[in-house]
Parts: sequence; C-alpha cells; structure tokens
Amino acid sequence: MFPPNSITSSEQLHSTSNNQRWTFSLIWAVIIVTFSTSFVMGVNTGGPNLYNGFIIPWLRGYPFPCQKDDSTSQWIARVWSGCDYINVLARNYTGYYYLPAIPANSYVAQNFIDSLHGILFVVGATIGSFTGQYWYKYFTRRNAIIICMLFQVVASILMIFTLEIYHGYDLGDPSLLAIKKALENKNFAISLFYISRFLSGWSAGLSCVVTPIYLTDISPRTMRGEIVTYHQLLIVIGVFFCKWHWGMSWVGIFSLIGCFLIWTLYESPRWLMQDRQRHEAIESLRALRETSEIEEEIREIEREELTVNLQDLSLVRLFTSSRFRWPLLTSIVLTAASQFSGINTVLFYSHTTFSQMGILEDKVYWTVLSTGMCLVIATMTSIKLVELFGRRPLILYPLAIIVVIMILLCVFLQINPEGLVVEILLLILIFIALFSVGLGTIPYLYPNEVFTISVRPVAHSFAMFSMFFTDAC
Repeated sequence: MFPPNSITSSEQLHSTSNNQRWTFSLIWAVIIVTFSTSFVMGVNTGGPNLYNGFIIPWLRGYPFPCQKDDSTSQWIARVWSGCDYINVLARNYTGYYYLPAIPANSYVAQNFIDSLHGILFVVGATIGSFTGQYWYKYFTRRNAIIICMLFQVVASILMIFTLEIYHGYDLGDPSLLAIKKALENKNFAISLFYISRFLSGWSAGLSCVVTPIYLTDISPRTMRGEIVTYHQLLIVIGVFFCKWHWGMSWVGIFSLIGCFLIWTLYESPRWLMQDRQRHEAIESLRALRETSEIEEEIREIEREELTVNLQDLSLVRLFTSSRFRWPLLTSIVLTAASQFSGINTVLFYSHTTFSQMGILEDKVYWTVLSTGMCLVIATMTSIKLVELFGRRPLILYPLAIIVVIMILLCVFLQINPEGLVVEILLLILIFIALFSVGLGTIPYLYPNEVFTISVRPVAHSFAMFSMFFTDAC
C-alpha cells in the first residue's frame, strides 16, 4: 500500500501533471482498438450510401458491374469497369446492361427488399449495443473487444464468399453461361449477404460499447474527452474511405489483425482494481503512463472503488435509483438526439438526395465525398474543442444552430431544390460540422464520465442501445 502521507501536495501535483500526457503505450492502444473496431464500423456504415446503386441491382439478380440504372452508378461503373453506355447497342450481346422497370404494384415491396440489408445492419447494431454489458460478466475490458472483432471477421468471410460465388468482382461483358451460373447461386449468396450485414451491425453496436469504455479506462483524467473522440474520428474516416464491394468484405482484415495485436495492449487498470487485482493494476498503470509516479491516480481509483462496492448494478437499479436516474435519462436523450438530428440522412441517403436535386454522374460522387471530408475535418477539430470548451456548450450551441439550418433546408427543398443546389449543399456541410463537434462525439463520452466503474458497462450499453433503437425507428 502507499502510505497516506508518503508524498507532499507539490509532489502530488507534479505526479498528476506528469501523467496527463501521451505515451507510446497509450498511442498504441488507441491505434489498435480504433482501427480494428471504429474504422471497420465506419466502412460498414458508409458503404451502402454512395454504392447503393451497386448493391440494389446485385440484390435484384443483376450482379454484373455494368447493370446500373442511375447516372452516378453508371459513371462509377465506367471508371471502375470500363462500361460503355454510349455504344451499348453495338457491344452488348447478353442484355446485361439493362435493368427492368419495377411494376407499380410491386414498388413498395421492392423498396423494402432493397433496404433490407440496411435494416438488418441497424437491428444487429441494436442487439449488439444492448448485449455489450453482458460480455463484461465473462471478459475483461480489453478482452471484450475481441468479441467485437470476431463478429466482424465472420461477417467479412461471409461477404467475401458471397461476392465470389455471385460474381461480385467480375468485369467485362459476361457470357450467357456465366449469367446462368451466377443466378444459380443467387438466393444462397444473398442469404449470406444478409447474415453478413447483420453480424457487421452486431459488431458495430458492440464496438460503440466496448471501445469507448476501454479508452476511457486507460486515459488520463484530463485527456478522456480527447482520447474517446478518436472512436468517432475513426468511424467517420471509415465512412469516407468506404468502398463497395471490396471495402465491405476485406475490411475484416483490420479486425483479424486486431485479434492478434490486442494481446500487446495493457488491461484497464480500473477494471483490475475493481477485480481486486491491485498489483496488476499498478503495473498496468505504470506501463500506460510510462512512469512510476502513479500514486495519486491509484488513490483516485481506490476512492471511486469505495462507492462502487455497495451498488446494485442491475438495469432496474439504474432506472429506480435517484442517483443514477438523471444521468441515465440525459445519456438516453443525448444518444437519441444524435440520431434524430438528421445525420443518418446524410450518411445513408445523401446520394439519393443529391440525385433528386438534379446533380448528375460524377458531381454526385464528389459531392458525397465532400460531405465525408467535412465530417472527418470537423471531427478532428472536435478532439481539441471537447476539452477546451467542455461538453455542455458543444451540445447546446451547435444544436440551436442545427435547428435553424433544418428549417432553412426544408424551405429551400420546397421552393426550388434544383436552383438552390449550392445553398443547400453549404447548409448540409455546416450541419455536418456542427454535428461532429457536439452530438457526434459527446454521446460516446458522457455516459463514461457520469457513471462509476462497475455501473459504466450497463449504463453505456443501454445508452448505445437507445441510439441504435431510435435509428431503427
């Protein structure tokens, strides 16, 4: 034990300030965890937006790269696959360039089928986020992250197999025999695709629980906001760099590598202290801070433990306890607000929105990429802002401006969307920037700061469940 009076106040101050810094062990942990979970989630979230024009024909039974019916998808197909839509009558012998029109009486049902892969992803994320709390009954803070990675590895294997048997990678004008063989595997391949999307969603929901909690536990107190923000940053980077088809399949390599490299990371000192492994907690904290002057931080963890031991950690307790009720309600409101803000319209449907506004071909492609770039830059900025201005101002002030922007967008879209393209795009980019510095980051951070160590998994898991549940609604 550290004797109570073994160090002076000035020594405590020096020890505390010396620990509030980046170290190699801390940097390594953030890189491994966020790239193998957060980045992967971003790729699986953003892929269906820009490349939904590829996924929908593929699901309808037209798996070859030139079978596209909107101008942007055709432009991408020309660049990627050399599809020639100008001279199509001269060189297309199998009819695989054409997509049949949807009958009017099947339009609603077909739209549901087209969006089913996205629905399954959100359902999987909802289940994954809610069940995240239970993995901590069997695994440590660090080892629970492996479960998240394994879900994605299995999902990626299914996706690779699906695209291989159903011609997801084929180029060129297929023969009639190739088309016949592809369609023979259609139903089986699409079933695997749906399972893959569900498991990817499960992994994404779970990552929103286990990754922020681990990053919070290993972070110095004054750097928690900055470090947890890297979870959101890697998500939006994944959204920006997503690709169909190889992106949504081979992205599992990041999770597979993470399954091995995670054993090089140190366990959460706070979890070890809670588990009565005091010596191991001290060793882990020394390694993470790369200093022996950790006495004050150890005492801080121990003081928190004094209040933890007497607590009932059930979900019912969170709702009925006057101590936990308000933090839980505010956590739920924050996560729900982040989804109801309209950000998912940008992440999932900006391609369709811009196309309906009259933007064509490559212009839609670059416009969607500009929204992704804005998301990345704004989130990078929020890394410093979250500690500089605090949590409350970054929620309230951007949210007030977002309300005004939404009103203006509704007015512009009703008046003349094709004539106000620049104004609408500018408002969308401002909305993305404001969302990124507040509602995009703080919902992952807030539950970890207002709940104690042992309550944190249940509270954070339920907060993330509310986020994906409102997304599903």
